[in-house]
Amino acid sequence: QVTEMLDHINSNCKSVFSGRVWLDIEGSQYWSTSTATNKAWYESLVDACHAHAASCGVYSASSQWSAIFGATSYSYDTSLPLWYAHYDNVESFSDFSSFGGWTSPHAKQYMGDVYSCSFGVDKNYSPDF
Repeated sequence: QVTEMLDHINSNCKSVFSGRVWLDIEGSQYWSTSTATNKAWYESLVDACHAHAASCGVYSASSQWSAIFGATSYSYDTSLPLWYAHYDNVESFSDFSSFGGWTSPHAKQYMGDVYSCSFGVDKNYSPDF
């Protein structure tokens, strides 16, 4: 799937591609009930990103990570930046608790379902933005 997606982007819309693929790791109802199967699938996604020299990151939350992989301590390639979700309406990382091996995040989604200019958006924070 990573190969197909990157091929499509490079062929059809490379000029508007931000250059980073975010792996959306949430929604345990969409994943297997087997944490071993989920770990293997996730590792294959990360490996495919590296195989295609794609810049990837991970979007998740501690509760989602634990539900999908069986523990917050499961870790695979923490060199990928983490964009975590915690809807506390606070634009800072002061609430961050380590999970997945990450000791610091890249970005935080701190508010969801907000309307701006008549569009529904989620609000995010990062000192890098």
